[in-house]
Amino acid sequence: MDIGRRAKQFAPFAALRGLDETVRQQEILYEPRKILSEEKQNELDMKLNILTCDRKIQVTYFVRSQKNPLIGQYHTIMGTVKFFDSSSYLRIDDITPLPSSR
Repeated sequence: MDIGRRAKQFAPFAALRGLDETVRQQEILYEPRKILSEEKQNELDMKLNILTCDRKIQVTYFVRSQKNPLIGQYHTIMGTVKFFDSSSYLRIDDITPLPSSR
């Protein structure tokens, strides 16, 4: 028997499909979305009003869980503002992921 066929007979098989993915999902730490106080919302609005292109910024944003929209993860990135529309859009280039801040 050639080596390739022989190795296949000892290869592990997935008896329980999706088990690995389910276990990995359980390892992810989720938290509820934080609601900003009015004071923090005003502070954020002031920061957004002075935001300009080519400025280096650090942003923390929330990504909802696909299974439960009430929980998710916070991600923090640093980058350079390339385009900003105060009503809906912020594009950042040269993004560097940072450890999540808790």
